[in-house]
Amino acid sequence: MKRLFLHAIIMMILFSACNAASENAPKPDLTPSVFVEELTAAPAATEVPTPTPPAKIFDLNSMDENNPLCALDEDQDQFTFSCTQGQITIKESEKRRGMDIFMARELPAEVEALSLQANVTSIPADPARLDQNQVGFFISTKSGRRFALRLQGQFFNFEEWIVENGKEKIIALNQSYAPSMLPAGSSNSIRLVCMTENCDLLANGTLAGRFPLLDIDNFSSVGYFAASPWDERFGSVTINNLIIEALPASQPEIQAFSLDDGLTADNGTFSKIGLSGAFSDFESDGFHFSPVIPYGYYSAKAGPALRDVSVSATVEMDFTPGQPATQYGGVLCRGSNEGMVVAVLRVNGTYTIYRDSELRSFAMLATDIVESIGEGRSAHRLRLDCIDETIALFIDGNQVESLADTRYGVLYGRSGLYTKAGGAAYSDAIIFRDFEINEIR
Repeated sequence: MKRLFLHAIIMMILFSACNAASENAPKPDLTPSVFVEELTAAPAATEVPTPTPPAKIFDLNSMDENNPLCALDEDQDQFTFSCTQGQITIKESEKRRGMDIFMARELPAEVEALSLQANVTSIPADPARLDQNQVGFFISTKSGRRFALRLQGQFFNFEEWIVENGKEKIIALNQSYAPSMLPAGSSNSIRLVCMTENCDLLANGTLAGRFPLLDIDNFSSVGYFAASPWDERFGSVTINNLIIEALPASQPEIQAFSLDDGLTADNGTFSKIGLSGAFSDFESDGFHFSPVIPYGYYSAKAGPALRDVSVSATVEMDFTPGQPATQYGGVLCRGSNEGMVVAVLRVNGTYTIYRDSELRSFAMLATDIVESIGEGRSAHRLRLDCIDETIALFIDGNQVESLADTRYGVLYGRSGLYTKAGGAAYSDAIIFRDFEINEIR
C-alpha cells in the first residue's frame, strides 16, 4: 500500500511540472486524487459459495422396512433374501430348478447424477471353484434405458439392458479384471458414480473402469440385482453400508485418465501376480520383461478398463531385418476376457497389428516392413491408438497404419505391454521404457 501511495505522489509532482511548463496544455479529466483512489481502493471481497452436500436417496443403515430395496417377494423359488440390521443377504434358494434365475430391487431416483457405494462380500457355493456369484447395480433413465454394472469374483463388466420383441437382450462391454478387487470371502468397497456422460467404478478406492454413457437423459431409478445361469451355482452375497446419494448437477469435469511411467523403478504400475512367470526386472535402462518359456507369450496390463485410449512405450531389441523371427515386443489396448488389440515390432524389422478374440485368436489386421530399422540393437517408440472403431499405429512418431475394426466386439478393457520370446528366452531380450496410457475423451 505504501508503494502505491508513493507512486501516486510521484505522479502528482510530474503532473504539476507539466502544467508549469505549458499553461496552455489541455488539462486531463482524470485528477491525481481520483487516480490514487482507484489504485488504493481495496478489492471487493469474493464470496465463496458453500458446497451443496449430496442428498441421500437411500441409507441401508437407517432403512425403512417399506423401502422398495428391501421388499420381500412372495415367490422365493429363485433366491432367498433378507434385509435386516443394515445388511442385505442374497442366497440361492433350495427350491431352485435348473434354469437361469434373476432378482432385482429398485427405487425411484429423479436425479442428474448419483453416487452408489457399498461393501460387497461374495462367498462361492463351492470354495474349490472360482466365484460364480453374479451381483451388481443398475440405473434407469427417463427414456427407459437401463445400464448395469455386473460383478463376478475379481471381474466386472458394464452392460445395457434392452427389451426387443418382448425379450430382454444384454449388450455388454468386455468383462475385465480389476486387480484392486479382493478375492472371494473378502469385503470389497464398491463405489459407482454416474453422470450423464459416463459411469466410473471405483474398487477399494482405485478407478477400475469407466463406462461411457451416450445420448442419455436424466436418471429415474437405481437398484441392485443378482443373477445365476442355469449351469452355475450361487453361494451367498452380502451388501453392507449401502448408501445412494444424488450428486449436484454442477459436478466438476472428470479428468481423462493418464499414466506415465519411465519403467526404471517399480512404481506399482503392474500387479505382482500378473508378472509371475516372466522376466520382470526394473533397471536403470528400463523394464526387462520377457517370457521365461521359449516361444511363450506374455502380457502385463495396467490402469483401469477404458474404451478409447492411446497407449505407447519404447521397445528395445536386437534386430535382424529380413531374417525369419518369432520374437517381438509391443503394446496392447482393450485387454479383457474377450480379447485385446496388440501392436508389436518383430526382431526381423516388421510390425504387426493383431486382434485377439474368443471367436478368432490372433487375427492379423495389418503388417509391413519398417524401413528405418537396421541391423543390430536399437530402440523404437510404438503408439497404439484405439478410438471408437479406428485402430492406428505410430512408430517413432510416424503413422504407419490406420484401419477400422468392427468384428467380434473387442471394444473395452485395460492397456499394457505384450511380448513373445524367441527360441532362447533371457532377461535382456526385450526392454521397455517410457510407458504411457492416455484416455481419449
